[in-house]
Amino acid sequence: MKKILSLMVAIALFASCNQSGQKAESTQEINVAAVKTIELHVTGMTCEGCENTVMEAVNGLEGVTASKASHLDELTSVSFDTTLVSIEKISETINELGYKVVDGEL
Repeated sequence: MKKILSLMVAIALFASCNQSGQKAESTQEINVAAVKTIELHVTGMTCEGCENTVMEAVNGLEGVTASKASHLDELTSVSFDTTLVSIEKISETINELGYKVVDGEL
C-alpha cells in the first residue's frame, strides 16, 4: 500500500512540475514587426526563486514572447509585442508581485 501511495504522489508531482512554466495558447497572433525587447531595473529579487516568479508572471501576459530575470544584476529583460502589451502593464505586473520596477526602461 505504501509503494502504491508513494508512486501516486511521485506521479502527481511529476505531472505538476511538467505543467509549470507552460504558457497558455495566445488568442492573438504575435506581430513580429512590433516585437520590442526592453530591460527593466527591478529591485527586491533576492534569489533564483524570485527570478522564476517574475519570469512566470511576465511570461503569462498576452504578447510577451520571452523574459529573463537576474536578481544579481537587478535586471529583467522582456521581449513583447507592443500591440498587445505595454511597458506599463509589464511593470505593474512585476510591482504587484512585491518587487519594484525602478525608473522604467533602462
